[in-house]
Formats: sequence, structure tokens, C-alpha cells
Amino acid sequence: MKRVLPILLIGLAGCIVQSFHPFYTAKSKVALPQLNGEWDAVTAWGNKVDATDLPPWRISDNEILACENDSLYSRIHVTFFKLGGQLFCDSMASNTGKGSTVPSYWAWHQRRVHTVSKVETNVNSLTFIPLDLDWLTDRLATGKVSLSYLVQPEDDKRPLFTAKSADWEEFLTTYANNTDAFPTNHVYVLKRHTPIPAK
Repeated sequence: MKRVLPILLIGLAGCIVQSFHPFYTAKSKVALPQLNGEWDAVTAWGNKVDATDLPPWRISDNEILACENDSLYSRIHVTFFKLGGQLFCDSMASNTGKGSTVPSYWAWHQRRVHTVSKVETNVNSLTFIPLDLDWLTDRLATGKVSLSYLVQPEDDKRPLFTAKSADWEEFLTTYANNTDAFPTNHVYVLKRHTPIPAK
């Protein structure tokens, strides 16, 4: 997975939970200026990657940017928020997919809908753990979870959730520590970017 082709990864957009409404309300938002800067992906969708073959992720307040040869090709709007002491990230496309390499995180954002991940961070590492769509649809089918959604027949009947932000907050507070809801097999792990010294 050294070079990531956009056409192969657009399909990943259907593998995550997509919501018409944000996953947070205003009272839950938090500012994390300490995350600003460049980050290299070391694990993407649960697979180890060679960070030297992918452009760094550049976090700037409420955006994640991807650049290639000093040219911006992807911009994702992000909002960090906390529920019950757990940090989350709501992300939504601004513009995506104009470079020759597109990390799969960007492929999720082909539509202007919200996605959500748990976030774990320290000074030099940053981890995104997306909410698992299969787990959630199983819970919906058995009536263990109740969240409103629309079925998208043109997209293999994958749901587009229409639940309100307050409903999402209640859901996330309940399942934040559930490792089935947030499995690590689709994790993204980043480390602080260290420029390669010039020879």
C-alpha cells in the first residue's frame, strides 16, 4: 500500500458511518492547537504504510490538509469534541482527491457528509479509530440501537444516517469504550513529521 490510487479507495467511503448531521453539539467542541503541524501516516486502515511514499497530513486548527509537491489537493474540515472524557473527531469533506496519491482517509470524504472517529493522542502520536459500520448496522437490524437513517439503493443499500446531533452524542457516550463499535482493525496511526535532513 505504498502508492494509494483514488479509484481503488473510493469504495472505502461506503465502509464507514456517514451522517447528514454532525456527531456533536456546540457544548462538546474542544480546541486542540497542540495537534497543529505535520503528521506522517504509519498505519492506514489497519495496514502499515511507508510514510515516505505519502504526503504528510497537515493539521491546522479545524482542517486536515494534504499537499503534494507544495500543491494542496485535499482539505477536510474537522471538529474535535469530548463526551464523557473521550476525545472524538467529526470530519467532513471540503475538497478531495486531486493528487496522484490519496490516503484512504481522504477517500472516505468523497461526499460532504460527516464521519466520526475516536481519537487517542499524545505529544508525538495521533490515532483515529473509526466507528464500525458493520457493527452498527447489525445493532440496528436487531433493534439494539435506534438511530434514524435513509437507505441509499444506488450505494449497495448502505445507510446515510439522519440522526440528530444530540442522538449521536448519547450513542457515542454509551459506546465510546466498546471495542466492537470502535475496532482497531481499521485504525489510522500518525506520528509527528520529521523532515529528512538534506544531504
